[in-house]
This record gives sequence, C-alpha cells and structure tokens, in this order.
Amino acid sequence: MLHDLRALHAEVDALSADLARVHHPRLHCTRGCSGCCADDLTVLPIEAARIQVAHAELLAHGEPHAAGACAFLDAGGACRIYADRPYVCRTQGLPLRWLEEDEHDEIVEQRDICPLNAAGPALETLSEDACWLIGPFEQRLLDAQDAVAPDAPRIALRSLFENAGRGRV
Repeated sequence: MLHDLRALHAEVDALSADLARVHHPRLHCTRGCSGCCADDLTVLPIEAARIQVAHAELLAHGEPHAAGACAFLDAGGACRIYADRPYVCRTQGLPLRWLEEDEHDEIVEQRDICPLNAAGPALETLSEDACWLIGPFEQRLLDAQDAVAPDAPRIALRSLFENAGRGRV
C-alpha cells in the first residue's frame, strides 16, 4: 500500500516539477512560504499512514503548529514532513484547472492559482496542458484507498499528533 502511494506521489512530483519549470517566472513558492498551508486539512487514511510511518517520533513527541495554519509547519513556516506531504500539497501554487457542473448541468472548466503567483499570463489564456488538471490523480488516490479500506473517513492532519490539543510551535 505505502509503496504504491509513494510511486503515485513520485509521479505527481515529476509532472508538477515539469509544470513548475514552465511557470517558473510567476511562481513565488519557496521554503517557508505557507500561504496555501491551511489548517484543518484532512487526508485519506493511506496518506495519514505514510506520515505516521515516516514521522512517528515527531507525532509522538512534537507539537503541532499553532491553530490557524497546517499542523506540520515549523516556526519558520517550512513543512516538517515535506518528503511525505499529502497529494494536495504537491501541486499547490501551480495553475489549477478542474471540471464541474454548473447550475444548468453543463460541464464547465474552472481555473485558479495562488494569489501570490497570479502575476503573469491570465489563466484563461493558458493551454490546458499548462495547468494541473485536478481529478485524475485524486481518483487514483481514492481507488488506492478503496482497495485497502473502502469508505474510510478522512483524517485531520492535526489529529495525527499525540499532543494535538496543545499546538504551540
């Protein structure tokens, strides 16, 4: 299970790195930039398991970041679990696109980007392949989860810490 998840994350990393190179002039994401690192983020149990295996010491004895930002940020705003971060964290900052139904049951494309990275060509002028398509990798992640434990509830990242109630980093 974790081997397959690591492979999926590696594939996402490779593809998102290619996209980041394309958008390098507009991307302001660097170590310590935590504008997208929201509190109350939840993940599938298989991603929680990856974090628990790789960061048992931190989870047992460390403190979560103060409420209001991701529990895994350090005092400088850097991710303490970067190599094992969840899927959603791996594409943050990139131009994103997704398809959804509108009020007329028609499929429409939506696009978004972190406000810190908004300067540059307008999102609607970018080709489809110049944006990260939300959907396919999420479905593969859900399929991997369903193969292990279908319908398992999502897990709050903050709850992984044994000291989750304190949060004073």
